[in-house]
Amino acid sequence: MSNKVCCVIVTYNIGTSFYNCFNSIVNQVDKIVIVDNGSDKETLSVLKDLNKNKKTHVIYNNSNLGIATALNKGIYYAIEKQYNWILTMDNDSEATKNMVNSMLRWFENSENKENVVSIFPEYIEKSTIKNRSECESKLIENNFEEIYFDNTSGNLIKAEIFNKIGKFNEDFFIDSVDHDFCLRIKQAGYRLVKVKGVKLLHSLGNTEIIKIGKKDIYCSNHSALRRYYINRNRHFMKDIYSDEKEYIK
Repeated sequence: MSNKVCCVIVTYNIGTSFYNCFNSIVNQVDKIVIVDNGSDKETLSVLKDLNKNKKTHVIYNNSNLGIATALNKGIYYAIEKQYNWILTMDNDSEATKNMVNSMLRWFENSENKENVVSIFPEYIEKSTIKNRSECESKLIENNFEEIYFDNTSGNLIKAEIFNKIGKFNEDFFIDSVDHDFCLRIKQAGYRLVKVKGVKLLHSLGNTEIIKIGKKDIYCSNHSALRRYYINRNRHFMKDIYSDEKEYIK
């Protein structure tokens, strides 16, 4: 089986820090599709620069259409161009060295890959990292965990699954988009796994660590609008997946 990988990244007002995400993944995949959700001038200037790279294709939305709609535009492109795998990334995440290759190697060599269509790395909160040069994916052979769902960022997905269960649910706009997609994969009889030793540097909101005594408290610092969608979509999820409530946070 061919392992051509297309990475889909949605950008929104990320500015020059997007170079960190882009540079971390560009040499690990065959193509990067960037879908911009109506960003500011600084971000658009960065995208114009990155679009000079022959491995890059940028799709511009005139306004913020939401994460699901933007992801789906990238998915349509990847499927049309016949990529075998689609990697979804947040615009502020950073892939560690060998991340994609390690996940593909697990899939190629594992005896437990039957019906696996979605592969996840382990997440490292960026605010906790002291030395990024030491962050590298080192596959722990055949050591994995079967999961019900995880985050969109770093998810390596078999492209063919989108034709079987549909694409991301655009009614959610943002939040729960990833959990809804993963639960649909499970309900269709397919499997999702997290591969040990494979790492992605990730941020949950604008995470800040506050120390209270000897205890570290992690604060995501989400905006009021983001918290609205978090709570609204959580109720949607409980209604849609009434039989899976134990897996919905």
